Amino acid sequence: MTNPLIRFFTKNTAEYWDKAYRAELAIGKIRADRNLSKALFLFHKAKSILDFGAGAGGNVKFLASQFSDRRFCLVDHSTTSLAYARDKLLGDSDSKGNKFEFHTSLDSLKIRSFDLVMSIEVIEHIKNYKDTIDSLWSLVSPGGVLLISVPVKGWRDCNREHINKFTIKQIFELLRSYSDWVHISTRTFSKRSGVLSTAYFYIEKPL
Repeated sequence: MTNPLIRFFTKNTAEYWDKAYRAELAIGKIRADRNLSKALFLFHKAKSILDFGAGAGGNVKFLASQFSDRRFCLVDHSTTSLAYARDKLLGDSDSKGNKFEFHTSLDSLKIRSFDLVMSIEVIEHIKNYKDTIDSLWSLVSPGGVLLISVPVKGWRDCNREHINKFTIKQIFELLRSYSDWVHISTRTFSKRSGVLSTAYFYIEKPL
């Protein structure tokens, strides 16, 4: 019989991330990607924004500080992180007219209902990542954008939480199955080696 406690130590389960977020939030650590500031041009026309793998809401908090009258939808399978985002960080709305929603899955969301769908350093953790990208793409409205960020170090990626070890070529090939044009909007290089570490990719859905 399988030990029921193993789910807390198996990487990338809801229980594993609940445990990880509890530890991070206990010391006041909220994950946010500073490179989003370089990709703000993609958000100017987006009135509805979905963040898949939103964690405790750090990225949405930053975006909400830059824009007003937006609909933000946070999706994460960690109830611990979403509870923090809802109860401590964001609430249901802010003084700038931004609205916030919280979901533990994509299943209840209406297809083609978001101007911008983003997933920041998430799909490297997901075994069936192609199915996930299919679902995210279905939620992008015509004329909208799918934005993803992933480590692109290939075999140099030593993070044990990363099920997938991507390269730039692999992400291009993946996203080319959805759009003729695949863009890179910002990149991060290792301070120690100078090797490309992560990259942002985005594609646009035709009208």
